[in-house]
Amino acid sequence: MEVFTSEKIRITQKYGLGFKAIGEIPFEEMQHLMMGDLGQTIYINDIPYEVLTPSYMVRENLKTEDGKYHFIYIQINIETCEYYIGKVNRERWSSIKKYQGSGLKFVNKYNKHKEQFVRYYILSCMNGKESEEAEARIVTEDLLQDPFCLNLVCGGGGTTHHSTEERNQKIREYMIAHPERYQKMIERSKELFQSGKMTHSLQLRSERIKQTMSDDKYREMMSKRIKNWMENNPEAYAKARENNKLAMQSEESKSKRNASLKKWRTENAEQYQIYKDKLIEAQHSPEAEKKRSDSLKEYHRKHPEAAKKRSAASRAKCSKPVNMLDLQTGEVLMTFKSQQAAAEWLVSVGKAKNTNCKTSISDVCIKRYTPGHGVKKTAYGYKWEFAQ
Repeated sequence: MEVFTSEKIRITQKYGLGFKAIGEIPFEEMQHLMMGDLGQTIYINDIPYEVLTPSYMVRENLKTEDGKYHFIYIQINIETCEYYIGKVNRERWSSIKKYQGSGLKFVNKYNKHKEQFVRYYILSCMNGKESEEAEARIVTEDLLQDPFCLNLVCGGGGTTHHSTEERNQKIREYMIAHPERYQKMIERSKELFQSGKMTHSLQLRSERIKQTMSDDKYREMMSKRIKNWMENNPEAYAKARENNKLAMQSEESKSKRNASLKKWRTENAEQYQIYKDKLIEAQHSPEAEKKRSDSLKEYHRKHPEAAKKRSAASRAKCSKPVNMLDLQTGEVLMTFKSQQAAAEWLVSVGKAKNTNCKTSISDVCIKRYTPGHGVKKTAYGYKWEFAQ
């Protein structure tokens, strides 16, 4: 009697059907049922394979050449008629029971609908090579054309995969050789990747990449991708850069960055101080000073009008009234209309040689940090602050 049928797969069952009570079952059939044998036969492309019973399988390693278990099995989804055929080569019986299959498409389906799949062992082999050959005979190009088949590649792909990289290489080669079977999947993945949405799958992919690749290798790979993009799609790249710039200038993005930076500074105070010292030191290095000077000269040459406005604004800033304070009491001793006026007074009383001393007054007022010296607090025997 047939208990399952589809275009490529049929299952017939000889024992255990059509009886209403145990007493009505013939003794010979009862013996088969007690051993777990229902007399099932699976037809794959009309070729019959007797389903192996657990009692038969558990002792099968005693007959093999290497003392291991070597079986061909089929996983069938009784609801959708989808199926997956594979081989299993294991040393222990417990491993045989746990192993369900490794096909990418099958694993995805199985993890979502475990209760719908039924596994049948249909062939026992003497060694790994024989199981490989048997799988190659069953899982053919013709079988892969069946829309219900969950196998992605023909059988006989090796008894074991020595490393994940070798296995992935085999899959890549097969995908390149048969692009039509993966076109929809590739297009959908590309669409998700380019959408910019951080889906769960993309997040897992990113984590896997970071776990398996060093930072230098990851940066090198991303650099090559960006350079490729720049060369092949200059307009799209320029548009993406502009969109990214606008997004970074939004208030939401700024507040998010500030909150993240504030949290990092709080949690890594010592590391932040080291970073800050290095940054200030780099900003005041001779190379940085020269670079700024050259850049400023170039700006003045190209934008003379804007440069005049900036100079006027700078002079206005230096024209702020400043207070001269007593070192001990902090009492305001004198108020000057500008830093220049304060500098001239210091020269007149002999405390400074020239009006360049206004730079020191400015440093105290704005609490400028100098590498190796810290924040300057006094100048020429006084404290200073902006009057406003």
